[in-house]
Amino acid sequence: MVATQRVLLVDDEYLARDELKDILRRRHPDFEPVAEAANAREAWAALQREQIGGVFLDIHIQTEGERAGLDLAYAINNLPAAPWIVFITGHPQTAVEAHRLHPAHYLLKPLDDAKVDEALSWIRRQAARAVFGADPLPQRIKIRHRIVNRFDERETHVEYVDPREIVFIAKNNAANSLRIQLSNGTALDGVYGALKEWEHKYPGLGLLQIHRSHLVNIRQVRSLRPRPGENEVYKVALKDSAHELAVGPEYLETLRQKMEVGLL
Repeated sequence: MVATQRVLLVDDEYLARDELKDILRRRHPDFEPVAEAANAREAWAALQREQIGGVFLDIHIQTEGERAGLDLAYAINNLPAAPWIVFITGHPQTAVEAHRLHPAHYLLKPLDDAKVDEALSWIRRQAARAVFGADPLPQRIKIRHRIVNRFDERETHVEYVDPREIVFIAKNNAANSLRIQLSNGTALDGVYGALKEWEHKYPGLGLLQIHRSHLVNIRQVRSLRPRPGENEVYKVALKDSAHELAVGPEYLETLRQKMEVGLL
């Protein structure tokens, strides 16, 4: 499991902080907001008081000036164990100087779930590499799933799976459950949980959402092909499965980037 990171939210707008807290609660429970600040003074006090691993920092703090966030970031970077910084701003013209501070990421307001997902996935990978030198994966993971036995009764079974065997994970339409396809051809159906949980559970695995209904192991993608005349514009073929998966238009560019880089 990914370790919980204690984070500080710095924004002079309460609603902006509340929006970010909601995104973290819904999609990234391993990033725990332990402190909030409406200005640089409150933020600095929180950094002295709390053990903070990361800071979501608004650049333009209206009560203190356009550079208040940047000035605070310079001070944070000088701390002995400086937390990472994700800049948040509604003023893209500040990006040039902000990037000189080597932030972990840079987000524009209004916040978008997908962009926050991308930023925090990158931070998870960097944290894993810092500790282990690579993205760590357990040798086995425990997966609970439901089956129907020979008496037509539902039973819960437990499988111990090498996570590298996972080819893709798909939502079941008829039930609030998932189907996990393994490289040996086995499909574990009736798995508890949501897609978003699996995308972030093992950052070293390389699971990527390519459709509202499924994730794919990016290392399993063999080709990306257009599907002319159909609602979904592209599909992927896989190395260890005969299945072909649809790619939603909103996920296409991210998938292309990941395939070209070759690493998540």
